Amino acid sequence: MKISSRLIIVFLIFITGCSSTVSSNFLIPSASVNNINCIAVLPLKNDTQDPNAGNILSDILSIDLMKHRDFNVMGRMEVERVLRERDIYTPDGVSPDDAAGMGIILGVQAVFAGKVTQYFYKPSSLPTEGAVPTISFSLSLIDTATGQVIWKGNGTFKPSGLLAEGTTPIISVAQNSVETLLDSFYNGISPRFESSSRVCWYDPNTIFSRIIVASPQIPQAPQARPQSAPTQQRVTSMEGTQVQVPRAKVSILNASGNPRASMLVGVALIKDKINVVNVSTEKYTKPRTIVYYRANYYEQALHISRLLRKMPEIVESQTYKWDITVMIGRDLR
Repeated sequence: MKISSRLIIVFLIFITGCSSTVSSNFLIPSASVNNINCIAVLPLKNDTQDPNAGNILSDILSIDLMKHRDFNVMGRMEVERVLRERDIYTPDGVSPDDAAGMGIILGVQAVFAGKVTQYFYKPSSLPTEGAVPTISFSLSLIDTATGQVIWKGNGTFKPSGLLAEGTTPIISVAQNSVETLLDSFYNGISPRFESSSRVCWYDPNTIFSRIIVASPQIPQAPQARPQSAPTQQRVTSMEGTQVQVPRAKVSILNASGNPRASMLVGVALIKDKINVVNVSTEKYTKPRTIVYYRANYYEQALHISRLLRKMPEIVESQTYKWDITVMIGRDLR
């Protein structure tokens, strides 16, 4: 007698299944996902007592996304490595509020961000039953260019079935929970296929002619990233000579009123190996773009100014936290 694999799977779920309460919805039309090929999985913010909970679920999420091959995926470990090169450390994960800016720094079109609120063995109320592994977390898919949340979902998961309580390891519940929540996302988008051989965050396809005067020289094939960022950078001085200067930490502050402006400027600077470590939005718009710099960073501020259309004014200032802050005005919309 031939037993179907589907029947076996259903039976296994029945005896060692996963009970879940799931909420999932697209905040903008799901068709917007059709234009997204390259995504990153940010380290999930960990609000649990288990120090590894955020990384465990982030890694399971990365693997599940890669397995489905609907997107080209920068996994959590690669994300952390790239951020460390820019002296950005995320021991407690990345808040969804900071996710879009991180996506610009990483050079991807969208990011998965989220938070883990429960990851523990919950004691049973019955003395004959073992502790029940329980997981609660939320996920959001965020458009890097606009900062809009495309989709968000959340759920609470625990094992169920005849053999579940006291026998199911929490890592199995974690795997089931990610698959369950992602299934609700996949069910809302059109079937697609993205080649895993294309490493899209190194791919310099787009020339941002509206912003950049001249595109820097870009390698034709993906290049290995250095293990650590250099502390010095060579730039061209006002006199036209090459000089070594301290490698500045650069922030982009978008005051243009156009959400895409920070992405365009950010990618332009990153392609020129500028150390962009922060991207944020100013509450009020400004008419002109200004490059603010702290003492000892004049030459690098001048170099950044030359990369942008109209060569914006450069001003020494101690107002901002970072070595150099590029305030994008309406003239670069």
